Amino acid sequence: MQSSAGVIDYEYLIRQIQRNLPTLPIIVNELTNILEDPDTSTQAVEEVMVSDQAICTRILRIANTNMFRGNRAKVTCANEAIGTIGFDKIKDVILTTTVFKAFSSKEKAEQKFSLEGLWKHSLGVAAACRAIAKHLGKSWHETAYTCGLVHDIGKVARFKLDEDDNDNKFLVDSQTALDKKINFFQAELINQSPRHDYLGYLICRHWGLSSAVEGVVRWHHESNPELRQNVKAGTDESDLIDLVIIANWIVNKMQFGFSGHEDPEAPSDALLARLNIYQLDHLIADVQRELKITEDFCAILDSNS
Repeated sequence: MQSSAGVIDYEYLIRQIQRNLPTLPIIVNELTNILEDPDTSTQAVEEVMVSDQAICTRILRIANTNMFRGNRAKVTCANEAIGTIGFDKIKDVILTTTVFKAFSSKEKAEQKFSLEGLWKHSLGVAAACRAIAKHLGKSWHETAYTCGLVHDIGKVARFKLDEDDNDNKFLVDSQTALDKKINFFQAELINQSPRHDYLGYLICRHWGLSSAVEGVVRWHHESNPELRQNVKAGTDESDLIDLVIIANWIVNKMQFGFSGHEDPEAPSDALLARLNIYQLDHLIADVQRELKITEDFCAILDSNS
């Protein structure tokens, strides 16, 4: 919604969004912190997991798929599920069970965009973020995964606002991006549409996510660290934003899912240098391997939704 002066009323939009987007359970933040502790025990993860029966049931169901269990005996408890799936995938299941309830639509868009494509793109960026963080020896690879997963949550919000208003502004922006061969963010600026980065930031604040996640969602289209308000250059939070920009670019270039455009802006040499990345080949190879695993994981999640 825009005021008479043409200024977008984000407070109004966020009130509309809050009626339709699910809340994010507290255990997501708790589990992220636990998984980034190198001394984490299986018991600590199990205690968090069993606090939500619906999530625990889904994890058991996924642990018993051929991808994870194979020919072994049936998994019947949380402890066995953690051993079968692994710490990383436990968190992935919990996040996708909660955050991506948002990625369902009343009806399919007739054009190229779909929330399912965005869901796959976001899972891909999350996996790429984790792979890149590990490649760079960062201790916060689980936070990187969460940041990648929710970086485009503002696009989900915009799509759902269009559903409520019987409008097609989001799809118009996507078509603009495709026609002009620019990224979706640039199309929003051209069309003076609500910006998905700022909407996403407001959602993350509503969910009570960490300042690091808020910063990534707010600034994942700003490559100049000096222009990122409330984020100090040279900090882990600034590095996280740079990392998500790289992951987003790689996943878009590989056409893993679809986020509303086909022409991502390549990270600058200065951005790569800040992370001490001078050879992209090995990094891209790591991401490709991770995306193959993620492709299989998407199929498992879809069949167990």
